[in-house]
Amino acid sequence: MPNQNLPSNAADLTLTQLADKGCDFINSQVAAHVFANTAMKNIYQGEIEKGGRGVTQEYSSDTTGSSITVIRPLPLPIKARELGAAINGGNFSAFDYQPSSDAYTLKIITVIDDIVDIPNVSLDMIPVGVANMYIKNVSDKVTLNVNAIKIAAALYSSLSAHQVNSANAYVTTFTAGTDSLVKQLSKAYVQLDKGDKAHGVSMFPQDDRIGLVSVDWYAEIISANGVFSLGGANYAYDILRKGTISQNAEQEKLADGYVGDMFGIPFHTVSPLVFATACNYLGFPEEEFDESLIALIKSAHGNLFALASGSSVKTIDSPLGQGVRLQPLYRMGAACVMPKSNSLLVKSGWVNPYGLKAIFTSGVEWGYKAPGSRPEIALTTTMAATKSIKLDATISSGETIVGNAYVQGDAGFETIGAFLAAYNANGAVKGSVTIGTAKTDSNLIVGKVVTFLVVASDGTVALKHDTVA
Repeated sequence: MPNQNLPSNAADLTLTQLADKGCDFINSQVAAHVFANTAMKNIYQGEIEKGGRGVTQEYSSDTTGSSITVIRPLPLPIKARELGAAINGGNFSAFDYQPSSDAYTLKIITVIDDIVDIPNVSLDMIPVGVANMYIKNVSDKVTLNVNAIKIAAALYSSLSAHQVNSANAYVTTFTAGTDSLVKQLSKAYVQLDKGDKAHGVSMFPQDDRIGLVSVDWYAEIISANGVFSLGGANYAYDILRKGTISQNAEQEKLADGYVGDMFGIPFHTVSPLVFATACNYLGFPEEEFDESLIALIKSAHGNLFALASGSSVKTIDSPLGQGVRLQPLYRMGAACVMPKSNSLLVKSGWVNPYGLKAIFTSGVEWGYKAPGSRPEIALTTTMAATKSIKLDATISSGETIVGNAYVQGDAGFETIGAFLAAYNANGAVKGSVTIGTAKTDSNLIVGKVVTFLVVASDGTVALKHDTVA
């Protein structure tokens, strides 16, 4: 009988057509392929800010609402008075007050609900727990976004306030080779002791603070010029052995980034992926805070976060055919209601990226929102002879390009801060172009590099640079 498993044109198939072109050959012999019984895992950092440290969190199992309300009692305007004085000096005060409160409605419209279909074909052929692996992957992505949106909300609030007036936010600068890093870090920490008078906060609580340290600067903090100078040889040896910033601490880098206590509060390292995702929320280049942001010290008193989720990732039969469909549903939101509840330590030369507001004064809705809802901006440059420059830009539907600017430099700029530093410098060769139209700028120098910056209506920023011809 004919082989029922062969296709109807099996007779026409040659051995070459059936051969696996991906086979390995060793000395003309086909080598065997063996599947591992386990799969490589995607490793993400766990939740960093939690338990009232750095953020006030609210949770709900109801995923149908669009907001969660957080109530904060307002301080009473009570003042001391003098008995017998002409003003309010009677036996009983002339004033009485009723308690009042503020209600912060936290929008939880950042949603993670992409479905994952796993066909039975994959489940049968690959000898690993694919479904469990992807459930873990979804959970890790949620944690990544939870970490990122908390940081994005804090940075947006504090940096926006700082851009209006530097006195409206706490930003401390560190100059390498001149300043002690630990001393400047302590100055940043002490800023929260000043509180926020405008919001009735005389001092932010000690027990709800957290220190977030960039991985780029963690080694500097535990170096001989930093924590080592605080103790003797045994102290330094113990820190070296454990890799923490305090003697008796144990590392929990992957769990939540914990690396020890300083100034009486826990410090946690933040992975570059978390900072990059926070930049995605802000609409900035992923490298925006690389090396320039050393640490962020936060109080839970002014930072809010809410998460609504079901009990688990729902698993159903796939409607596409035989297989499994994973249905996650998470809604989250974050807000910083007091810019001074955050204190930043930045490297000297840092420039606030929201300096862009001085260039693009209208038509831009600055803020932070889910990266999947930000547009994609594609930039193409043409540098012709005689210092002619041209910028072409396209943007995905839903947003429009509001404006652009360019500046000349010795090299291209990858961050908004670097762009602004050059753009605002005395004698800068800068300007703007009509997208799609060539422009000749006689001030340009052949061999120098022009960086173009484009802003969309939702505050998404794109950069591209090219060499002057």
